[in-house]
Amino acid sequence: MKQYNGIQGLEGHGVGRKQAWGAVVTIGQRHPQKGYPTDSDKFFIKKPQALNKTVNGKSMLIREADPDFWKFNESEKMELRQNIRFHIVHPVHLRDGWAGMQDCFEFSLKAYQIPGIKQHENKFPTCTGNGEDATRWNGKEFEDIKCPNQLCKYRQANQKSCKPFARIAFQLRWPDKYMLPSPLVKFETKSWYNIDKVIMPWFMGLHKQAMALGVENYNFFGLPGVIKLGKRVAGSGKSVPSIAIATDFQNGTLQSFFMHQKQIKQQLLTEVQYEQLPSD
Repeated sequence: MKQYNGIQGLEGHGVGRKQAWGAVVTIGQRHPQKGYPTDSDKFFIKKPQALNKTVNGKSMLIREADPDFWKFNESEKMELRQNIRFHIVHPVHLRDGWAGMQDCFEFSLKAYQIPGIKQHENKFPTCTGNGEDATRWNGKEFEDIKCPNQLCKYRQANQKSCKPFARIAFQLRWPDKYMLPSPLVKFETKSWYNIDKVIMPWFMGLHKQAMALGVENYNFFGLPGVIKLGKRVAGSGKSVPSIAIATDFQNGTLQSFFMHQKQIKQQLLTEVQYEQLPSD
């Protein structure tokens, strides 16, 4: 099945890449008997593999709690449950647009179920696309089609089967007092707000600061950050879960982070040039 990365109008497209996830960070979880979302005021850390289960008479993919993180998942400390600290562990950048971010951050359009089309037996999305091209399951096979983007009937107010999808990859990072595992994990969101108003502007802001400092060959490898869970009032007037994302330096600043990268690269270049000098 073809994978898409990017949404026309959000300046990104490409091909997603598979990674070996140690766990998955989620906002809330599904009720174990009824299947509806619950506990949306807390982060949970789940097993990377989702299981196909029948809940309340419906078949759905369920992620079970990761036993390695039981201290986190059962904690009542909101300072812990509403803050996910991390390091970026991919040498990603925005120097060439969003294509340079794919290992760490990717986004696309997905419709897991479309009225009138039986979902794939493996629960693959029925349709995936980037606002220009798409691949849709027709009940028998996947076929390539042109993506209507905003004009798609499955994105209209009375339907909305098609939603944005974004995934961030990072390594968990904990205060010393918690002593929890730090695997490579992913956090996924289907919120236009989280993608277009939070995550993308954060990365773009980092890129602009690097350019302002003259660090043209920067990357985000090793950058410490934190995702904070809160609430916001949606257009409907309802209170919904929302995230904020920020750098999280214990010592130093973003400027010193980029300037240190620049110094290291200059030092390495000098060493290479020295080694290439002819010997007497």
